[in-house]
Amino acid sequence: MASLLTKSELHDRFLAAVGGGAVVSHTTDAAGELVVELQPPLPRRVRVYIYNATNPSGGRSTPEHKIQLILADQGRGQRANFDRYEVDFVLLCGYVPEQDVFVFWDASLHRDFAYSKNLQVRSENVAGAAAAGVTVRQERSLRTDPETVLCAPSRLVTEAIAERFASPILVPQGVGAEASNGQPYMRPPRSGSGESALRVFSVDPDAVDRGTNAHKDVQDRLADAISARGWEPLSPGGSDPLFDIGWIVTDTAWIAEVKSLTESNEDRQLRLGLGQVLSYAYLIDWGVAAYRPVLAVERKPSSSYWPDLCASHGVKLSWPETFEEMLDNCT
Repeated sequence: MASLLTKSELHDRFLAAVGGGAVVSHTTDAAGELVVELQPPLPRRVRVYIYNATNPSGGRSTPEHKIQLILADQGRGQRANFDRYEVDFVLLCGYVPEQDVFVFWDASLHRDFAYSKNLQVRSENVAGAAAAGVTVRQERSLRTDPETVLCAPSRLVTEAIAERFASPILVPQGVGAEASNGQPYMRPPRSGSGESALRVFSVDPDAVDRGTNAHKDVQDRLADAISARGWEPLSPGGSDPLFDIGWIVTDTAWIAEVKSLTESNEDRQLRLGLGQVLSYAYLIDWGVAAYRPVLAVERKPSSSYWPDLCASHGVKLSWPETFEEMLDNCT
């Protein structure tokens, strides 16, 4: 087994993976845990509990990596809880330095835990994330709730944090978190092609799509069209669900989900986007009179029924060539 990293080294690896573009500031609290302020649409203020994820020999028949939960002020035989004071979100993760993979558990599901409690993830999922360069998900059954564990290579850590934050179980998680009416729009960063050639592992299709340049191009084109009208494009705020872009005209909020389309994934992407944007428009509370969902896609769908299907659910389906017409109707 490789040498364990110190807490300071773990913090440095985490901050390097998140990147300076997403980190506003960082410090350590009185217990030595990392507290990070992040750019939207990530959670604003996060306390990070990070541990070495190891795979010691002689364990279970199915090889696993594990972390051991021990808090700074927790003694043997004592039970403990994560500190949620003055943060919007608590992030629980392990790091596998040999494969440069971060593993994210669901902090909200681990309460009143014993000293040195073990949390596991299958080693094959860690290896899969490293080999394929994608986020691999593992479903676990706890006594009270199911848990989804995320294995993310370091280059996808921000996407994994966004997915963890978007979980309906976790929102809201902070103590005293304030409601938000969105944040000024932030253009998604570009890095390489944004596409993964290998998708043989269980991945989140929405996280994969958000990483494609096609998705980002459509999102930015819609933002530019909104700005050209003199309206302010918005990204999610601290208590908002993870929509792609929103805007307010008079007393109506328009909430958009963006989807890239290929011949092989078109129907799946449209079904996923329709469900997401209906959920987002229902959950958002910005104190306006009405909330209207928009599904913005890369191109006109090849199946002719999609505009009528979306309209039957009150969703405006639009693509770059029809953005201006769609925005005309916002007034």
